[in-house]
Amino acid sequence: MLNFCILASGSSGNCSVIWTDKTAVLIDCGCSSKYITEKLSEIGLEPSNITAAVITHAHIDHLSASGLGFLCKYEIPLHLHYDTLEDICQKYGDKVEECRTVSFDGGFKIKDISVEPFDVHHKDGKISRALGFVFSSVVKGRKYKIGYLTDTGKVSGNIAKTLADSNILVIESNYDRQMLDSSFRPYENKKWVLSEWGHLDNEDAARAIAEIKMLSTAPDSLKYVFLAHISRHHNYPELALQTAKELLYSQNITDITLFAAKRDQRCRSIKIS
Repeated sequence: MLNFCILASGSSGNCSVIWTDKTAVLIDCGCSSKYITEKLSEIGLEPSNITAAVITHAHIDHLSASGLGFLCKYEIPLHLHYDTLEDICQKYGDKVEECRTVSFDGGFKIKDISVEPFDVHHKDGKISRALGFVFSSVVKGRKYKIGYLTDTGKVSGNIAKTLADSNILVIESNYDRQMLDSSFRPYENKKWVLSEWGHLDNEDAARAIAEIKMLSTAPDSLKYVFLAHISRHHNYPELALQTAKELLYSQNITDITLFAAKRDQRCRSIKIS
């Protein structure tokens, strides 16, 4: 069986887990060690069960100092792109040397879970690269796919094609444009968030879901979609869900179960068996 759960999602910390009978993989480690341990326990996992961690990029909400300490403490191999390794070395210095790091520049496998990275549109002066991932595993002779895209300023055609046929899709729905426009944030920060290297708003996320769904041909594609990285100040879960539901309904897409991921609360676990 293939299982998936978002432990936390937002600017205060991101962490998810995919697990099978043989493997358990963390995606990002931007929460505290205590929080990660507690949430893993709630779904029947312990730190000793984690085979590896995969990191999307080096922003602190995706790899925190405490999260890095968690990985070092339990000797969990940290898989990350060469550029991301350089970014976190600049940020955390010698602390990185205490961890087992595995660099990649293409697809790889962690036991029975295949991992395919792809570039996304998310960059600033603190990071040089950000990635999304497609995770896949074979269950009873059939390949199942989880698409993971938490930070990006836009969803290009290539990204949409890569995420097509995902059985589970995680995609950011970061902000509501009107709420951001009227917020307290400095102009330069708003400009970055709104740019193609920042984040997705609710409407763009909904349009991307519709595009990915229409590109999908496999059975049960986009059966479950999680709206992730919802802003604390410029959005709220109910608004993100409403926007997505209305746009999808307008395009006669009615077979997707939508969830809004929370900052400090794990989501429902999904099991494919």
